[in-house]
Amino acid sequence: MTITIKVDLTIRSDKIPDFIEMIHNDRKTALESEDKTVISFDIINNDDTPEEFTLYQTCTSKEDLLLHMKNVHYTWKPFMATGAVLSHKHTYV
Repeated sequence: MTITIKVDLTIRSDKIPDFIEMIHNDRKTALESEDKTVISFDIINNDDTPEEFTLYQTCTSKEDLLLHMKNVHYTWKPFMATGAVLSHKHTYV
């Protein structure tokens, strides 16, 4: 059974370009990984609130999602450690 995680993020305004580059690279590597556990990866951003992002990521199973989060290409957690992420919330949908 597939699982989707929704991540709502607020990014520090001076780090938005870095976040956009990092998250698009993360998306690309996740979707192109050989294990094919990430089925879809959507990045949503509104021009009215450029610091707010929503990510929807669907994986083949919860176990695969947890494995994906440990992969080398999963770079948003180290990015978060820089202080660039002002808030985040994970919701399984």
